[in-house]
Amino acid sequence: MKRLALVPFAIACLGISAAALTAEGPDTPPGVAAKHWVPISARLGVVLVEAANTPARTERGALMLRPPVNGYFMVKGADGWTRLIIVEPSKGPADVG
Repeated sequence: MKRLALVPFAIACLGISAAALTAEGPDTPPGVAAKHWVPISARLGVVLVEAANTPARTERGALMLRPPVNGYFMVKGADGWTRLIIVEPSKGPADVG
């Protein structure tokens, strides 16, 4: 009798497993590899660009940090993915800047 009660549970587990395994990964912009994509939300993310290998300078007592990487933002709109370019204003409001 206990085995008969476990059958619906086993079927539900198999169904959930199948759905999880066939689910698509995060929606990435076309031409961007998944390893370079860092999603921030469903409509915004960062593309990390690998730079040429530059030797990291190590000093005694310094933390072994990875060198900084370049990247750019992408936003998903009604027409698809668009690269964002951030432009700093040449002069702020009033006398600032």
